[in-house]
Amino acid sequence: MAASRATASAGTVGRYLAAVRVDAEQPTVYLPPYGKRYPGAARRPLRWPGPGCVPFGDGCLDRLSSMLLGYAPRRAEMITLAGLSALTGAPLDTPTPSRLLPGWHTLRRSVPSGGAFHPNEIYLAWAGSPDLPAGVYHYDQPHHCLELLRPGSPAAWLDRLLGIAATPRHALLLTHRPWKNASKYGAFGYRLSIIDSGALLAQLLTSPVDATPRLDLDPALAGELLGLDAELEATYAAIEFPADADVPWAPLASGGPPSATGLDHDRLGHDAAHPSAVALHRATYDRDADAEPPSVDRLPADRVPADGSPAQRLPADRLPVGPAADRPLDLPPARPLDLVAAAARRASAANLGPGLTAGQVADILACAAGRAGSPALAALARQPLYPAIWCLARTVDGIAADAYRYQPHRHRLVPTGPPEAVDDAAAYPHRVDRRMVTRGATLYLVHAGSRPVDQLSAASFHRLHLLAGVALQLAGLAATATGAASRALGGLTADAVAARLGLPDGASPLTQLLIGRPAPRPGVLAAHLTEGNPHG
Repeated sequence: MAASRATASAGTVGRYLAAVRVDAEQPTVYLPPYGKRYPGAARRPLRWPGPGCVPFGDGCLDRLSSMLLGYAPRRAEMITLAGLSALTGAPLDTPTPSRLLPGWHTLRRSVPSGGAFHPNEIYLAWAGSPDLPAGVYHYDQPHHCLELLRPGSPAAWLDRLLGIAATPRHALLLTHRPWKNASKYGAFGYRLSIIDSGALLAQLLTSPVDATPRLDLDPALAGELLGLDAELEATYAAIEFPADADVPWAPLASGGPPSATGLDHDRLGHDAAHPSAVALHRATYDRDADAEPPSVDRLPADRVPADGSPAQRLPADRLPVGPAADRPLDLPPARPLDLVAAAARRASAANLGPGLTAGQVADILACAAGRAGSPALAALARQPLYPAIWCLARTVDGIAADAYRYQPHRHRLVPTGPPEAVDDAAAYPHRVDRRMVTRGATLYLVHAGSRPVDQLSAASFHRLHLLAGVALQLAGLAATATGAASRALGGLTADAVAARLGLPDGASPLTQLLIGRPAPRPGVLAAHLTEGNPHG
């Protein structure tokens, strides 16, 4: 019976991917993203220091605030010079069209998201502290405050959800709103939103807080705690971290949270969503729909055993092939990077310039592979479904233009590009790709596992793309930390990219990150909202 359910789940993934290939057109008009609010809840503002303000301290609430700021708006962008003139009334001699973009386009966060929809919510199960009573809270990202949903200690619930703990703990619960971007991206939006979820998970784990990620949750139990309808919002991960001290204990208040607003467009998106995307969501989050755990679909890769014995090699039929596979390129040693500071400066580039160096590429690759950053991020990179990394170098000082597979345990690149390969225009259908793709290098996150993507179980498909989002965010933060600029692009033509990279049969590119030197976009201003904050 379990085998038949797993087979049916894999068929669900195949039907979904077939729908994505057919549903390729984006609409010209779509619904804007709406934030979720609990108007009847008590609100607690969090510290948001700016220029001249007192920096964060070492208290647990301040550390939490610095973590959550990674998902709050950090910059005001996309305001043209002519738009500024219209706001201030001051004349401006410029050919820039006089227009103002919609307000929801003007706030930018440190976490990238397809279309800036940000289809995730964050909840806090707080054990209690002198500066914040115990309870379950919702994080209102645009206003950087907490909304109290249920007062009392959540310890008993966390023991049921995460296992019994010997010491007090807090936990962030991360949820996925899969239909928030459906009106723009159609069926593809579901896949894109899972990658967005992984990017948020990685961002929160860059904090110096001693945090532990938990991916194997009972979504029904988490939904019961938070009062969620899993069809519209489902819990995909938790981050637990120690409480500083025990506080007077009171049981969690009975009853659910107050009524929420901001999900009307999600309901419309769900009603119009492709049936295959809805079926995939249900197969992932229903309690009994997917009996096969994600770990069965292992990613073959070079492993360095803990006992120091020789690394296990990939099976022969999975080794990348190419004319120069016997001439690997050893990269410069990776340098330590301050990802927390980089988060405050990270932005999706609208323009790129040539001139990357091998040192920058080496740092970015090592970080994306989990070899830099917190222990929690390194633990995620050891997950069986963590994607492999390919690099397509074009104008990088010290690296010949070619396609390479990155070997993280040896920190080197192995050429895989076919002889005399050239870029296929079909691989870059978007105008942004065509404008920026040749400026530096492109990182590709690739599934090269024991099964092709369309044969994965629903749980494995979700876990794979969640971890791809983790790697994508780490690469973007590392690019910023090295002085490079980057832009994540989820849309690609997998067959054309696979041919250009020389991927083995069955391997599939998942997403990509364009990297180059920062190049200004004429006529656009950016104001950092959290300058002076040493915690990013």
